Amino acid sequence: MGPNGYEGFADGRRSGASARPRFVWVLLLAAAAALISPAAVRAGSAADSAAAPKARGVADTVTVLPEVRIDAQRTLDAGRATTTTVRLDRARLARFLPGTASDAILSVPGVDLVKTGPWASRISVRGLAGDRVLVLVDGVRVNGVRGHGAQSSLVAVDRLDAVELQPGASSAQFGSDAMGGVVNFVTHRSLLDTRDGATLTLQGRGSSPDGAWGQSARLRVIGQRFGWELAGGTGGLEALVTPQGRVRNSGNREENFAARLNARLGGTLLDYEHARNAATDIGLPAFSDDNGSTGRYPLQSRVADRFELNRAGHGLVPDARLLAVYQTTRTEFEETTVAPYRVRGRVVGTVTTEAEDRVRTHGFELQPTLRWPGAANLRVSGGYRRESSRGPRTTDATTRNTLGQIIPNPADTVQLGESMPPAWRESWSAAAFAAPVVRGFRFESGVRYDRLTSHADSTPVSHTRRLDVTDERISVEGGIARPLGRVEPYLHAASGFRAPNLEERYYHDEIHAGMTVFGNEDLVAERSVSAEIGVRASQLGPLHNGRLSVYRSNVEDMITIQYLDMLYGRPRFQYRNVKEARIEGLEAAVQMRLGAVQLGLNATAPRAVDRSTGKRLTDAGTARATVDLTVPVSRVVPNGLLSFRVRWNDAVVSDDTTLARPAFSTTAVELTTMFSGMRATFAVRNLFNHAYREPLSFIDEAGRVYALSVRRDFNLGTSFLKRRAPQP
Repeated sequence: MGPNGYEGFADGRRSGASARPRFVWVLLLAAAAALISPAAVRAGSAADSAAAPKARGVADTVTVLPEVRIDAQRTLDAGRATTTTVRLDRARLARFLPGTASDAILSVPGVDLVKTGPWASRISVRGLAGDRVLVLVDGVRVNGVRGHGAQSSLVAVDRLDAVELQPGASSAQFGSDAMGGVVNFVTHRSLLDTRDGATLTLQGRGSSPDGAWGQSARLRVIGQRFGWELAGGTGGLEALVTPQGRVRNSGNREENFAARLNARLGGTLLDYEHARNAATDIGLPAFSDDNGSTGRYPLQSRVADRFELNRAGHGLVPDARLLAVYQTTRTEFEETTVAPYRVRGRVVGTVTTEAEDRVRTHGFELQPTLRWPGAANLRVSGGYRRESSRGPRTTDATTRNTLGQIIPNPADTVQLGESMPPAWRESWSAAAFAAPVVRGFRFESGVRYDRLTSHADSTPVSHTRRLDVTDERISVEGGIARPLGRVEPYLHAASGFRAPNLEERYYHDEIHAGMTVFGNEDLVAERSVSAEIGVRASQLGPLHNGRLSVYRSNVEDMITIQYLDMLYGRPRFQYRNVKEARIEGLEAAVQMRLGAVQLGLNATAPRAVDRSTGKRLTDAGTARATVDLTVPVSRVVPNGLLSFRVRWNDAVVSDDTTLARPAFSTTAVELTTMFSGMRATFAVRNLFNHAYREPLSFIDEAGRVYALSVRRDFNLGTSFLKRRAPQP
């Protein structure tokens, strides 16, 4: 075992060997898909060829992927003009073959990742992370009521059709947690069309030397009145491999499954989906040290049932929508800490503490919406959500002498309890939004009322005086935009808030085997006010689209852990509202097309300060610039595209050495081609094998990685679903 948790490459041969068979199976699956005779597939659908929709060929996905058709209700907010919105289609998300959904959006200005492992990452938007960024999947909230933010890696990257981002405070639309912004992962396409059809997509991917692998399948049947879809996949990572070597306790396994049905019943559209995402054996190298401490998630899972009804209005009758969601999340966390054992100030051994948490959270949500798409574009909505969380915690402490022998210690106990009592939170909301257009000016305004009630059961670990706490907030937003030809300046201001989660209110236990942490029922909601002014342009000469904007956010009553005192040699901490910050910055994003060549330029320059002391904060990340270049190479490779990405990050300057980071740059290259009806992509990430760490991350990034992905789309028609009459 090397220093800092690294293993030498020689020590990691067994892991690499075990990954090789999976990688071979992925390639064999893709090769079999490529060798299937297109004529044999077409033979089954020859009778439907006239009625079947034209298949979206692989060649189309190699060039410019068309817009994904998504109902307006699944977008963050269709047609917004006074605020910054970013949409990444599948072609941009899949570029350079990212391993997780979080990695796929890292090139967006203002987005950073807070990583404790290759899989375990949380999104930061404009300096706010964790529960301060609202994460949605097809419009469904996945932020948990217990805390710690959403694990965006639960969304399989192979399932993504698009990602939408709306940076800045957005609580007037989405309520609690939308302080830094909103990220919506889109996996849905419409399953209803004027013509019947069916498609099957097979995909396999693998990479080396990290031993990552994945395989997925998606069957989509489209009809005029009914449509359905089945999708599933598996994947994993053997180990994170940095330029220093293989990192122990850094692998994972994952699987996903979804079944979805669309139906048109008169003037009503029905959409139902059952989805399950799970990851197991998730290593957390950020918790590892040379003493033998480790941390991991044995399980992270989400099971969701999503039911949606839409009915178009006419005249004074509004468009109506009802969304109902029931979801269950499970989090299993295990942490082992090894600390010195002292007698009269002298180290005589070690104390190993093993803590296991098993947390389950259930949530139900109901969202009715009415919309009058007239001149004022008026929309009113409401919401009800109830979430409950509970789960046991087991703690086992063992003392050993310097020879590794177990020795008696009165503190060595096996405890079964809970880090916080069973608790729930219930929320009600009502909102209105209008977007009138007056003399060419588009005005957008919204207001929302939220009432959130938190409750904890009375148990032996209930230390708070009050078990019932209510938060009430009113959020507002407003903006104006005016198109001037192909240029549109805009101005937007909004408020945001985050209600304290259940752990911040009711937690009472140790963390990291050395700190006792208490919740605080007197916490108030975090608040923010953000303003942005910018200009966007499109179809202006070689400029396909572009944006330049400046923003500022003032954040108050930020919740953090504050030291209380020392009791029996153990420090005690409590959650408190203590921090006020100002976050500001400049962002630029440009997409250009020079003939067949595509050029993308993204840049951001953020800055964060403590408003009470004036001290510079590192939470906002650093200045960053990204250049994307794509050129056709069809003369060399059939239907080939060659892409490059160069990203530069400035240094993180801090007196705290654990937060300081040197400046770095990283380069990726990708070659995409189409042959035998199959799309193949070969990518090299971190081409020059630079050692670096993202500004807000707690782990080193991977060194040079070679990745390969193959994908095949089949147009099946509909004959394979029909029962054929027996031949005489």
